[in-house]
Amino acid sequence: MDRDLQTIMKILMIGNFGYSAGQICDEDHIFKGFQDLGIEVFQNDESKLPEVDLVLCFKAKNWGLEDIKRWKTITKAPIWLWTFDNMDRFSWIYPIAKECDLWLGEELGRRERFKQEGIPFYYFPYHAVPPDVFYPIQQAKEYDVVFTGTPYGGEYNPNKHELLKAIDEQYDLHVFGNNPDGWKAHGLKNVHEPMFDTKLSDLYSKSRIVIGISNVQCEGYWSIRTSQALMCGACVLVRFTPQMEKELRDNVVYFQDIDDCLRKIGYLLAFPEEAEKIAAKGYLYARACLTTTQRLKELLLLYEFRRSLQ
Repeated sequence: MDRDLQTIMKILMIGNFGYSAGQICDEDHIFKGFQDLGIEVFQNDESKLPEVDLVLCFKAKNWGLEDIKRWKTITKAPIWLWTFDNMDRFSWIYPIAKECDLWLGEELGRRERFKQEGIPFYYFPYHAVPPDVFYPIQQAKEYDVVFTGTPYGGEYNPNKHELLKAIDEQYDLHVFGNNPDGWKAHGLKNVHEPMFDTKLSDLYSKSRIVIGISNVQCEGYWSIRTSQALMCGACVLVRFTPQMEKELRDNVVYFQDIDDCLRKIGYLLAFPEEAEKIAAKGYLYARACLTTTQRLKELLLLYEFRRSLQ
């Protein structure tokens, strides 16, 4: 990136900061990442609108469509929306995204719909984590198979519960996540309270295999827990989603369906040295390519390119 641009650039971030659902907000990691890169960055301070170079919004309850319209009368900076969730669950976000200059999102599988509706969608997933929060810890393995996440899926992922129940019936599966009673209602035996941030680092380091299943099946979209597990040095077995081959490459083990998943769990447990090699390779890749710093460098390059077109 152009060094002169980087040193004078100012960014206003609008979103959630602190803790959400028990974990540090991604906005906090991104805020610190910008600071580490020498960017002057502000949190939810509308007084900075006239002077910033970029307004970066995140899904939150403290702003909405009318705010976007008002900000556009105050600032000359582009307004970008950056989301990390299955936004089809939040229909109110689409009018907001349409009003922004750019929507950085993950649901590439819905691109034709966004194009038809005139939404300026640009595929730019976060899928990154800070290595000072997520990191490997040398300790004995306690869990054969671990899944972290919510019991939600429903219409967006009807096979999620069926898959985990099949794993639970054949292997020693431990589930950690919000709403433990919801998991127990689906018949899972070993259900625990959620683990976040450095506690998640501890959990993943104790796990032989970490299962990756997202709440929605959509090209380009998958849970950030995959990157978190890789950064913690875990062996990740994840259900394949198109675009993973470009981002995760061969640093995880992919599965297609229940039978394929069960077979690969059996193999990795039978040959722990292979699982350790996969985990070590994935960790090195995560440290090189899946850090918050690396993703923000890519975002700044995108900003610089779009700025050059004006």
